[in-house]
Amino acid sequence: MRKIIVGGGRAGRDLAAQLPEAVIIEINPEKREKLSELAGVEVIIGDGSDEELLKRVGLDNVEAFISLTSNDDVNYRAAAIAKKYGVPKIIVRIEDPEDRERFQKLGIESIMSPTEIVANLISDMMRFGFDAEAAEIRTPFEKILVPILSKNTVEKAFKEALFVASVAGAEVTAVSSTDIARQEMESRAMEMGVPLKILSEEEKLMDIIKKHLHYPGCIIIDIVKEHSYYPDCIIIDHEELGILDKIFKRSVVLKLIKCACCPILVARTFRYYERVLALLDSSDVSASVGRHAVQIAHLCGADLHLLILEIVPGELIDGIKKMGEKGNVRIIEKWVEGNPMIEAVKEVKSGNYELAVIPWRGTGVIRSDLIRKIVNDAPCSVLTVV
Repeated sequence: MRKIIVGGGRAGRDLAAQLPEAVIIEINPEKREKLSELAGVEVIIGDGSDEELLKRVGLDNVEAFISLTSNDDVNYRAAAIAKKYGVPKIIVRIEDPEDRERFQKLGIESIMSPTEIVANLISDMMRFGFDAEAAEIRTPFEKILVPILSKNTVEKAFKEALFVASVAGAEVTAVSSTDIARQEMESRAMEMGVPLKILSEEEKLMDIIKKHLHYPGCIIIDIVKEHSYYPDCIIIDHEELGILDKIFKRSVVLKLIKCACCPILVARTFRYYERVLALLDSSDVSASVGRHAVQIAHLCGADLHLLILEIVPGELIDGIKKMGEKGNVRIIEKWVEGNPMIEAVKEVKSGNYELAVIPWRGTGVIRSDLIRKIVNDAPCSVLTVV
């Protein structure tokens, strides 16, 4: 299916060269000759935010609509038209980070802000040469694993993995059955500039995993280790839980978390994070929770909210704040006065956050029952840290 790219600048030109069936709409006729050099790419001169033009180009058979001009108003009008005609995937570039909110109100999930990304990258490059401690802010993950257990997972866990990988500079490896559209996954990864490796597994094994009849969790981890692959994070679809599993409280997600020695991200947000919540208690794991939360907030340009559930060492909060200052992350503290378990669930379920970061195997007030409730019921993505 076709991909429409509005904006024939360097980014649009380079992207079109990598995508099959690409169509570029460029308002400047002087760029026609340069764009016409792209093999297999249709070039249309005109305003990409003109509804009549877009209707003539055809929006009914478009896989993705990508608006990359340097004008936020043009990108907004173009995206609104694509949204109106039901284009399934819309990606926009914004120059002014303050414009992000109006695009989100429009329902656009894939929003890229070169201003924020470049500022963070330059800031990182400047600091890493002079401050060894600042280097730890750079990225929480380099290798992300996604077990593709169903076609829905491609639209959920895999989608979120691409968002995380795109800002973290990470590579994604997917363990996939033969009935999953490999080409579609590769195309999506290419669009977002994410290196992707797909490990195909035997149909019999995938059937066992899908039915949850024999799932010690580590089965997937053992498989990828056979390929000498050790992920920094596993991203899984939260809906890999059947009705019988819910009745008997058997959670594939929780089984995987229990046996994994790396963070597990339960995907529910499917876009870049703007507000990250970190739950802190007195356990040693809270230091790792704070570190991961700062790293992700830094990469996404997000605010970090600390929910402090009990008395914690002062150096823990000071360390998180210091790391936040180095990463230019705005930190908001909230100390819980009432029942910590009730307040934790209430805050997570408030709908105010795109990601909640919580400890696993902690020794503080955040125990297994609370973790299970958050993982199963949170409206946002949940990252469990070991």
